Amino acid sequence: MSLDNNFLKRLLFFLTLASLKLSSQDYSFFPESIRNTAEYYNKGEYVKAMEYNREALKKYYKDNDNDAIANIYINIGFLLFSYTDYTKSLDYLGKAQKEIGNNQNNPLILARLYNEYAKNYARLGMLDKSNTTYDIAINYANRIQNKKQKNYILFYANIWKRLNFVHNYDSLRIIERNALKAMPSGITYAKMADKFIEGKTNLDSAKYFLNKALTAPDKDIKVVKGMTLFGFGNLSYSEKNYSQALEYYQEALKMYETANSKNHIRTTYDSIAGTYNLMNNIPMTDYYLKKFKSINADIKKQEKEAINIVVNKIALEEAVEKRREKNKMYFIIAAICSLSLILVYLIKRANFSKQLEKDRLLEEEYLKVAQLQRKTNDNNYFDELTQLAKNNDTFFLNRFREVYPDFYAKLLKYAPNLKDNDIIFCAYIRLNLSNKEISSFKKLTLRSTETTKYRLKKKLNLDADTDLNNWINTL
Repeated sequence: MSLDNNFLKRLLFFLTLASLKLSSQDYSFFPESIRNTAEYYNKGEYVKAMEYNREALKKYYKDNDNDAIANIYINIGFLLFSYTDYTKSLDYLGKAQKEIGNNQNNPLILARLYNEYAKNYARLGMLDKSNTTYDIAINYANRIQNKKQKNYILFYANIWKRLNFVHNYDSLRIIERNALKAMPSGITYAKMADKFIEGKTNLDSAKYFLNKALTAPDKDIKVVKGMTLFGFGNLSYSEKNYSQALEYYQEALKMYETANSKNHIRTTYDSIAGTYNLMNNIPMTDYYLKKFKSINADIKKQEKEAINIVVNKIALEEAVEKRREKNKMYFIIAAICSLSLILVYLIKRANFSKQLEKDRLLEEEYLKVAQLQRKTNDNNYFDELTQLAKNNDTFFLNRFREVYPDFYAKLLKYAPNLKDNDIIFCAYIRLNLSNKEISSFKKLTLRSTETTKYRLKKKLNLDADTDLNNWINTL
C-alpha cells in the first residue's frame, strides 16, 4: 500500500513538533564534556558544539586533567568525522591517544577512542582494520562499570559496525540484535527497514520498523529524523509513488543539511536525481546530479588525504610492535643464533634472488601474450580500472570487485585470509600490469614490488615453480 498525503502531512507535523523539544535521549550519566557535546550535536548546533569543546579544552589544560583533555579531543574527532573531515578527525584522535598514554584504567575513554578510530577506518574502506578496532572498543565497553554508559557505548559500537556487514545477512542480524539489546534506536529500526525495501519484499515490515523509528528514544536527533524520512522516501519509491518519494527525500535533505552530514546529503542527492529521472524531468535530474558530483568529489578528496594518515599510523604501530617483540628475544638470539641466522639469510637471499629472476622472466613472457590479447578485447573496463590503479584510488578495489565478481569470489574462496592489500596486488596482476607499472602506481621500488609478489605466492601456498601471473589469470 502507498502512504497517502494525509499520512505524510501528519508525519511532518509530528516531526515539526518533536523538533521544538529537547531530545529525549538521556546523557546525564556521561561526564560533562560528552553530555554537552551530544546535546549540541543532537540539536544540530555543531558550531556551538565545537566552540564549547575549544573553551573546555583551555580549562582542562589549566587543571592538568588528562582524562578530560582526552575526552575533549575525542569529542572534536567525532565532530570532524561528522563533517567528513577525516584527516583532522584522525589527527585529534591521535592527540587523545597521546593524552591517554599507557593508562588502561578508564575503559569509557578507551572504548570511545577506538569507536571513533573504527568509524574513520570504515569510511576509508579499510574494513578489516575497522572490524578489528570495533572489537577492541566493544572489549573496553564491556569493562565499563556504569551500566548506562556501558549500554550506550555498546549500542554505538554495534550500530556503526553493522555498516561493515550490510551484505552479510547473518552477521548483520546478530549485530542489529546486539544494538537493540543495548539500546533501542531509530537508527537501527530505519536500517532494518532498509533491508526489506532493498529486497522489495514484505514492505509492511519496512513500514512497521520505520514507524518504530518515529517513536524511538533518539527520534529527535537531526540525522535520525533524516534517516527515517529517507526510509519512507525509499518505501514510496519502491511502491512507484515517485512524487511522494520526492517529498520525503526533500524533508530528509533538510535534516541532513542542518546536521551538515555530507555522506547522507550525497546519498540523498543521488536518490532525488534518480527519482526525477524516472519522472522524465531532465532539468531537475541534471541539477541534482551536478550537486551529487560536486559533493562526491569533495568527500573523495578528503578521504584520500585521510588515508595517508591511516597508512602512516598503521606503519608506525607495526614498527613499534616489531621493535617490542624483537627486544624480548634480542639477547638470546644474539648469543646463541647469530651465526646460524647469517648463514640462513645468505642461503635464502641466494634462493630468493634466483626465484625473483625466474619470476621476472616468466612475467615478461606472459605479459607479451597478455598485451596481444588486450588489443582484441574490450578495453572499457580495463582503462577505467587502470586509471583508478594509477591514481591509487581508494575505490579501486570496490570497482574491481564489481567488474570481476567471479574472480574475486574464487580468490577469497581459495585464500579467505588475504588482506585488502594482497587482493589489490592480485587485481593488478589480473589486469596484466607489469611490475614497473605496479611500482609506479603504488609508489614502491621495483625490488619491493617483486618482494611483495614473492610473498604473495607464499600466502597462496603456490609452489616455487608456479608462475603467479599465469595462476591468477587462470583462476
